[in-house]
Amino acid sequence: MSDNRTPEWDAYDASHPAAPSGESADSIAQSAVQRVRDGSPRRGIPVKKRHRGLKITLIAVLAVVLAMGGGLAYAWYDLNSKIHQVPVDPYLPTISRPPTSTPTATVKYPGDPFAGRAMNILVMGTDSREGANAGISADDPGGARADTTFIAHVSADRTRVDIVSIPRDLLIVIPQCLGPNGKVIPEAGWGNQEFNAAYAWAYQEGDTSTGAACAIRATEALTNVRIDAYVVIDFMGFVNVVDAIGGIDVTLLCPMKAKQAGVNLPAGVSHLDGMTAVGLARARTGSAGVGDGSDLSRIRRQHALFNAIFDKVFAMNYVTDFPKLYSLVRSVLESIQTDIGDLAGIAGLAYSLKNFDTSQINFVTVPVHTAASNPNRVDLSKQQAKPYFDALQNDTPLPSSTTAAPAQTAVAPPGGETTAPPVDPAATTAPETTAPVELPPAAIQTAYDCQF
Repeated sequence: MSDNRTPEWDAYDASHPAAPSGESADSIAQSAVQRVRDGSPRRGIPVKKRHRGLKITLIAVLAVVLAMGGGLAYAWYDLNSKIHQVPVDPYLPTISRPPTSTPTATVKYPGDPFAGRAMNILVMGTDSREGANAGISADDPGGARADTTFIAHVSADRTRVDIVSIPRDLLIVIPQCLGPNGKVIPEAGWGNQEFNAAYAWAYQEGDTSTGAACAIRATEALTNVRIDAYVVIDFMGFVNVVDAIGGIDVTLLCPMKAKQAGVNLPAGVSHLDGMTAVGLARARTGSAGVGDGSDLSRIRRQHALFNAIFDKVFAMNYVTDFPKLYSLVRSVLESIQTDIGDLAGIAGLAYSLKNFDTSQINFVTVPVHTAASNPNRVDLSKQQAKPYFDALQNDTPLPSSTTAAPAQTAVAPPGGETTAPPVDPAATTAPETTAPVELPPAAIQTAYDCQF
């Protein structure tokens, strides 16, 4: 299985006047979001720094931008101009789709377009070589495939986010998707097609809107889960997001060499810039540390990279790190195509996650098995997958997310041999000190990956 088809605000014065006494940053942001949704004018509202560090989601900083208003109003227009809205409704049927979830949460936030109900966002990373993406890889397969696809399920009460990945090599029948002329694409009904072909064939007939709509149809047919919105991001989009937060740190259990993806890293902790991170995300073949070349190995690596990005973002403080966070939001918005909504809607959704606990982000891959028709492809394991799809439909925790958290995993030293943390058998009480212990970044490889 080859890899040839895979996926200013620079200067900012960080000093702000304090908010009026008794007015919290939360109340300021909430009222600001509502004013934008109502179309009422914004006034200059200062931001009050909290007494504790606030860990936020990667888009929640938008609420703070809105709260500033006044002299920074241009930021609103700057960010809004970066959104690439690409609607898909014209290419989706109004019937024969799974039902939209009904509101179940009593707590609703202003501006949230999905207030009170769960939502499922189909996130697709494409391997397009158009524009700046040509610098990512020397090969040019033409067109675009959704080589990384997952459903991001946000619970109705905004306390849980489940990431369910769908392997690109999963075999399906291409749905009855529409092209820009309103006619069904010629490839509809073709069997034994890889999952990412749904996006590719429809994109070839039109553009991102037709490709995303066909991927949504394929996902709903596979899972019977209603997709409420989508996001498409390409190679350079991922690069820009990682660079905007100053890179990420990861631990390799063994050296990783993947020439075609531009990766050559030693075992141990490495700091990755955007180009190296995207190489790790897309690598499938190489001379060391890349696993067996399957998409399943790559998905595990991608989950670890996503976690590293989340860890970096959630560790930022919205006051002291605001310039970097603003740059991140700007990079995200200009790197994606979506139909979630305008900036006010995105900010409203972000604000609804303001109290989100990052330990409630759960990563899984839909259960699959080797395809009988092709040992390099996979089929859905329907019985094993059903509980996961039911959880998405019913807004309940995924089966794997109900188990206890695993113990601290062993981390490999530079030599590559995995060693467990030393244990003193005589110790029966906890150490007196309560100082936090700095742990190395989570490993993005498994022992299995290091066999190849």
